[in-house]
Amino acid sequence: MGNIAIAFATSTISFSEFVEVKRQKQLENKRVRSLIPTYIARLNRSDETITTINLNGLGVDTNILRLLTAPINRGQTCVTELYLEHNWFGSEGAAVVARVLSHNIHLKIVSLAHNHIGSIGAMAIANALEQNTVLQRLNLGYCKIDDDGVKKLATSLKKNHSLKYLNLEGNFISSEGVRSLLNCVYDTSGGIQSLFDSNHSLISYHNGQRTIYNPNFPETTVSNRQLVFQLASVLASCNFRYSQPRWTTTTTSSPSSSLVKKSNDQTSRRVAACKILQYCLKEHRNDYWKCIEKLEEKIVPHIVGWLVRYGGVEVMYIVLRDMPWLLEKNQEDVNQNPFLESCDETSDGTVVMENVLA
Repeated sequence: MGNIAIAFATSTISFSEFVEVKRQKQLENKRVRSLIPTYIARLNRSDETITTINLNGLGVDTNILRLLTAPINRGQTCVTELYLEHNWFGSEGAAVVARVLSHNIHLKIVSLAHNHIGSIGAMAIANALEQNTVLQRLNLGYCKIDDDGVKKLATSLKKNHSLKYLNLEGNFISSEGVRSLLNCVYDTSGGIQSLFDSNHSLISYHNGQRTIYNPNFPETTVSNRQLVFQLASVLASCNFRYSQPRWTTTTTSSPSSSLVKKSNDQTSRRVAACKILQYCLKEHRNDYWKCIEKLEEKIVPHIVGWLVRYGGVEVMYIVLRDMPWLLEKNQEDVNQNPFLESCDETSDGTVVMENVLA
């Protein structure tokens, strides 16, 4: 009342204007809240024209979520984007969303930012990501997630090959949590095999506005910055660098799902080979990386072949077999570059390495 009285005294607003503004806000809130039953009714009618649901800040709770997601779970809709930021649900609401993600084939963007789902809710989402194959963007910023939730997300994301953007800004993440995210995309604990099994689809963990770790934790800022720098370096030099699919089509129509899947598999193996190359050349990278980078498509088969002695043969075979960017060549390239003379490809795509292990 004090601010209103001051406003009246200084004649910046009259009482009638104040009442009118308040009435307009009430009408607007009522109109906006009416969107919820409208969405639910249209979804229950299997309205496939709804592709985006935006209920940010409308007081959505767990009960409303259950009503909203029931037709989506039944496969009656084609919703691709779901925005539920600044609402009133917690871990139970996150579990409801997780059930949708576990088997939905349409949702590509989901935002749960500024909901107190905590680590329990994050774990439910993580379990769903292990089964999801289509989600590309997930916003879990400011959701009160701690290191336990982040560790579970990092573990589950090794089994997910579609998610590209995961926003974790503003959560209670220490350097331990950041380290788990680094191991998710660049796991060297088991050598070449663990690198191959890392996540190769993620491009970013935040949108660049704030750090993903909590500066209030006791770890030194330098330690946090080093971990974040390593994480950003891997994402930029490997995951992001080879994130674009390499399929091409002569028609204007969208590529088939089988073609996209094949392209994604090839992209994943491209990233895996890049990480293996970086890991194996880490001792000489500072001196020779600029020179090697220009020739990496030529020398990778030889480096990987030589490393078969110390790594897993099956992993090496898969990398070489399924990565056209390493195998596609013509006779002119072979004549011009001696690196390619000992690597041949048969008609069925099998790689024959000659003199590589000699």
